This record gives sequence, C-alpha cells and structure tokens, in this order.
Amino acid sequence: MSLRRAAEQYGASKNIMVAVYDQLVANGLVYARQGAGFFVAHGVATTAEPANLREARDSVSLLHAQLDRPYKVLVGDGRPPESWLLNAAPSVTLASGEGGYGAPHGLLALREYIAAAHGAAGIHVQPDQVVTTFGANHALDLVIRRFCRAGETVLVDDPGYYPLFAKLKLAGVNVIGIPRGPHGPDCDALQAAADHYQARLFFTQSLAQNPTGCSIDLPTAHTVLQIAERHNILVVDDDPFIDLPGVSGTRLASLDRFQRVIQIGTFAKVLTPTLRSGYIIADPEISHSLAELKMVLTVNSSSHTERLIADLMRTRRYEKQCARLSRKLKQEREIGVQQLKKIGFEIAPEQAEGLYGWLPLPAGTSDIDVAQKAAEVGVFLAPGALFRIAEHSDCPALRLNWSRVNDSRFYAFLRQSL
Repeated sequence: MSLRRAAEQYGASKNIMVAVYDQLVANGLVYARQGAGFFVAHGVATTAEPANLREARDSVSLLHAQLDRPYKVLVGDGRPPESWLLNAAPSVTLASGEGGYGAPHGLLALREYIAAAHGAAGIHVQPDQVVTTFGANHALDLVIRRFCRAGETVLVDDPGYYPLFAKLKLAGVNVIGIPRGPHGPDCDALQAAADHYQARLFFTQSLAQNPTGCSIDLPTAHTVLQIAERHNILVVDDDPFIDLPGVSGTRLASLDRFQRVIQIGTFAKVLTPTLRSGYIIADPEISHSLAELKMVLTVNSSSHTERLIADLMRTRRYEKQCARLSRKLKQEREIGVQQLKKIGFEIAPEQAEGLYGWLPLPAGTSDIDVAQKAAEVGVFLAPGALFRIAEHSDCPALRLNWSRVNDSRFYAFLRQSL
C-alpha cells in the first residue's frame, strides 16, 4: 500500500503515515519497494522463546517485586532496609596502579582479608583459593556454567533460594528438591536422591537459610558430607550470612576444609546490595578454573569496589557493621515473634535467626492467594510456594524478613485475613 493511499484510508496526514511506516520498517514488519509501495514482510516473526528461558523468567516474579518496589510494606523483601546500611560503605579513592583490570582471582588485599576472617573462624584458607565476583548470584552463575550440563541432575534445598532455581532452569538441568527441616537437609531424602540420580552438585546453605532461617546442626552436616563423599557430589554452600555474629549452626566447610565444598559469600546483605561484590572459596584447582571462566565472561570484577570493602575490613568498620546489624535483627526478631504469637502464629526457635523466618499458614490456605490479597492493600509478602521445587499445597507458608516485619499494617492484614 502506498503512503498516499494509506493516508486516505485511515484519515491521517501524509507526515503521520511516513512516521508510522518508518517504524514498521524499523521493526521488520513491512518493507518498501520503490515505485510500488510498502508490503507486509512474511516470515519475520520473532523466534519462539526457549522453554527454559520462559520458566526461568516466570520463577523470578518475586524478584521483580523487590526490584520495582511498588509496595509500602515490604515484609516479603529479601534485604534489610536502606536506613540500616546507609553509612556502612564510604567513598574510596583508588591507590596508584589500580586503574587496570587487575588479577582474575580479584584484588589480593580483599582475598587476604577474606582468608584471614575464615582463619579466625577456624577454617584455613589460602588467598589463591578465593575468587571475587560481582555478588553471590554471579558466583552461582560461574559454578553452574562450570559444572552443569543440560539434561544432568542437581540437588537443591526445598524450600530454597528461588533465583537459583531460575538459573538452573535456564541451564536446562534436572532439579531435584531435598526437603529442608529445622536442622538442615533431610539426610534420608538426600541419600535416596544420591542413590537414584547421578547428581554432580548439591546446593544448600549452612547458616540462617533463605527462606527458613534454619541452620545445619553438627550431626546433619557430618552426614551430608559423608553422602557427598560416597557419591562424588560437590556441595555448594551459598551463605550470605557468614560474617553475621550470633547465628548458630555448623558450616560445612569447617568439617570439609574445601575438599568438596564450594563456599559462596557476599557483602550485599550486610553492607549494601549496590556494591555487587561477593566471592567463591574452593579447592585451589577448582578456584583456578573458576577464575579463568570469570576472566572469559567478565574479564574481571571491580577492583574499585573490592578496595572499598578491603578498607572497611582493614579499619574494622565492616566488623562493626556486622555486629550492629546482628543486634538490630535480634531486637526486631524478638518483637516480631511476640507479635505473631499474640495473633496465634508460632515460629520455631530454629527459624528465628538471621534475616529470614518461615511462617506456616493454616492448612488449606493458598499462600499465593494470601500474597495477592496483601498486594491489593499495599503489603508485599513472599509466598512459600515460590521457594519450592514441587507443589506443596498442604504446607502453605510465608517467608518473613525480620528487619521489615514490625509494621502494624502487616499485623492488621494477618488478623483480618487469616
């Protein structure tokens, strides 16, 4: 159809139709033939979205809500309030000679401080076992790219860290959930899964797990590592609260010494999410291969950010921030647990540590429906179903953020709705 004819048919000016046709051509929907007009471009439909990409995107709807921030009450959020973290990280000027990309493993000064911190906790680490990353999620990406192949099977905590599930779906692997209880993974279920599947990896969290708040006790940690040894499974311990004092439990690396444990840590939960800095600790051979993979994918992590964090550690500001955050969380948890008890809810003692708590809902309740009703009144909740591998309609729950739970509007919603 020509421009003149289109303008006549649609009652629009020629200038408007020129703009419309230009946009259609730019989008590949039509093409121009000199002297003949514009024609529909056949066969230019966009390629169908891969199923694994669609599933990965669908599973991070909760993350969208946390990033877009459309709510006033953020009980389901994954981070402490900005006011708790504002002064944790000052500005920093790079020292002379630090303007380049830096070493693939990351800034040596920060890796030395990370190794020293683990040494103080009784876990011997050499700086060359540490690889810095753009946060814990980048670290998970590196591990998945290095060890996961499409069609293979991996094991994960269930309930567990939902962005991890999305990454694994994107990688095309078969994901099997291992029930997570008050003392850690269900070892009978882990043994059965290890016997049945040839899994290469088991993703878990030792301390103050997201979303339950539970930590692994010593007997469970010992059994998990025995199973991993017998079946040649690498255990990925994604622990965002390594440096938070006052959290009980047993770190798997304290028993394994990084023979088959890969430790992931982050500074986002205790400093600020905007720094995007984390790290991996592993056997030297594994850490070297991950550093090379990091170099291929991103060249290097941010030396500027890592210098800032290293300076915070050197001046003990980081240590003080962790202690301050721990005290505030303890206060808010205690108030929150008491408030929930008044309404008729019970929180198990094992689920009242760290940033997160797991609030079971009455049987027959849909936690998805509860979260949707809360959203209508401006309260953001995190339904437990999003943290599960399989559907557990008989175990509805909400993940709580203790740093944000004490808002009268949240408690009023619970009283009126449940």
